[in-house]
Amino acid sequence: MNLNTSIDKKYIYRYLSSNKQINGMFHISHGMAEHIGRYNWLINKLNEDGYHVIAIDHRGHGKRIEDNLKGYFADKDGWDHVVNDLVDIIEESSREFPDLKQYLIGHSMGSWIALGAIQKGINIDCCVLSGSSKVPKNLIKFQRIIISFLITFFGKKSTGYFLDRMILGEYNKSFSPNRTPKDWISSDNQNVDEYIADPLCGFPVTNGLWNDLSSGFLRVFDGRNYEMSKNIPLLIISGTHDPVGGNSKGVKKLHEFLSNIFENVELELINNARHEVFSEINKENNYNMLLNFIEKI
Repeated sequence: MNLNTSIDKKYIYRYLSSNKQINGMFHISHGMAEHIGRYNWLINKLNEDGYHVIAIDHRGHGKRIEDNLKGYFADKDGWDHVVNDLVDIIEESSREFPDLKQYLIGHSMGSWIALGAIQKGINIDCCVLSGSSKVPKNLIKFQRIIISFLITFFGKKSTGYFLDRMILGEYNKSFSPNRTPKDWISSDNQNVDEYIADPLCGFPVTNGLWNDLSSGFLRVFDGRNYEMSKNIPLLIISGTHDPVGGNSKGVKKLHEFLSNIFENVELELINNARHEVFSEINKENNYNMLLNFIEKI
């Protein structure tokens, strides 16, 4: 394992399929202010179809809040640490299961972490990006000015209430009148209610994490950083009503950006779906799109 990111085994989730024929290994890079437990339905489907799943919570999330401040990556080089964690878990799995194809699913914040791992040259057979977008460079720079101000006056470990309201708080306005503060997550009311009831979901992260994430944006949206891995097939899947993807605009820009780098990039836009396509009311169809993509590569 990478010496900078040694992961305690108690934080590693191992969901191994009981099928006689194992078709591959999936890794999941989850989003901001959530955890791997939110993916139980998807993991169960993958296991039923003969795929192992090995994953971790990102630093400051899920189980790893035990050894880290909630919503915080690290005092220094937070983006590198989180990306390296993902690289390590994939490399360890490849050594343990050398005959299995390795697939990566990255959702929302986890999609950009997944791209960061690809930039580091991970050996995977496919990457699926959900709930993602290409953030404009001018917007990133503007956010970094605000983040720098907040960190100067309140510190990296301060809770990012202002950024939470400024960025995430805007997402629900498209779904007015609102049933809950998180209607933008999914059109499946039960899924939204479970998210809200989960104490490990929906919390405002630290200003330090916002700083690390914006730093990561500058890297993953720089095409010069993908010299090693241009042959990895990519599937981008997003809801047409996902505000993170700019209701398809940012997702299309991400598709255009990545298509200029990678040889095989497909885009699937799910009509009327919101942020979590694998927790939507039509999640079975969206899951089948994922399977169809990996089965044909």
